Amino acid sequence: MTTTYMADGDLFTCPVEATTSLIGKKWVPTIMMTLADEPYRFEALHSTMAASKKVLKQQLDVLIANGLVKNDKQRHDNQVISTYALTKQGTELMPLIFAMKKWGTQHLVCDETGSRSEWSRSNV
Repeated sequence: MTTTYMADGDLFTCPVEATTSLIGKKWVPTIMMTLADEPYRFEALHSTMAASKKVLKQQLDVLIANGLVKNDKQRHDNQVISTYALTKQGTELMPLIFAMKKWGTQHLVCDETGSRSEWSRSNV
């Protein structure tokens, strides 16, 4: 019997494919690395990245739906204040994301034209 995995509503037979499908979406690793430091309100999170507000909201919704981020809403002075933070599940994923960041920093460095440095090519 084959085990099935679900990420963002899609079914997979490989847990690696399911995980990369989820965290490989544009802005998702950046959002998660930012939230790994501390919870953020939407506007503060938006100010840390170049994503549009619409895209940021869409990706936060994906992360919430998949249990990696939570949106804590609190009422203060007749206003609802939303704070986004990683869940326990999202925090457990961070070593993988940080390992990917380290690997990319070591092996994918290039200049602004897209040319790899001599050091990067010698390590390929």
